[in-house]
Amino acid sequence: MKNIFIILLMPIFAFSFDLAIDVGHTPKFFGTTSSTCQQEYNYNLALSKHVYSYAKTKMKKTNINISIQEGETTFEDRYKSSINKDLFLSIHHDAMQEQFIKKDVNGCPNSNYASGFSLFISGKNLYYEKSLHYAKKIAKSLLLQGLKPTLHHAEPIQGENRQLIDKKLGIYVFDDLKVLKNAKSPAVLFEAGVIVNPIDEAKAKDKIQMDKIANAILSISK
Repeated sequence: MKNIFIILLMPIFAFSFDLAIDVGHTPKFFGTTSSTCQQEYNYNLALSKHVYSYAKTKMKKTNINISIQEGETTFEDRYKSSINKDLFLSIHHDAMQEQFIKKDVNGCPNSNYASGFSLFISGKNLYYEKSLHYAKKIAKSLLLQGLKPTLHHAEPIQGENRQLIDKKLGIYVFDDLKVLKNAKSPAVLFEAGVIVNPIDEAKAKDKIQMDKIANAILSISK
């Protein structure tokens, strides 16, 4: 009888994964500029909302709660949104160093030097091991769906030279990234693609690509 009682109670205490999505940058401080002169923040916001929508429509049987931090926020606001979360995920789109970029006839930055995703964690985050665990889950799911990491952040040049701790998965340690080291939960910064690369920018607008990324992010709850 005791065992039956426990089984009946299990659905009531169903596991809920609490994910906070931080939209990288703000409308005013919008990050990098894409190969078509679009602001990075708009891509970050679109992907964040796509992940939310994907969870609501495609993962109805998965108990996951998503909160999105967007708008003209301060770092303090962003840290508060990470309190009591299973994961704080900051969504971004990537660039590269100026020496690899040329301006097109419209003055937009273009380069095919680098392409792909990358993930960053901070050794100064109190939940480093958990952060690494979730970064690996996301990266492995991305690889299974055919996406590839970029390794250009590990190049020994000014502005890069980041510590690449997993070449296959595209995971870096960047201890002093404010949004990661000060988060009150496990935290990962995700660069979804290099939008100064025209091919990566086109993919960033593609629903199939966005579905793959959303699926990978939400794999953390399984």
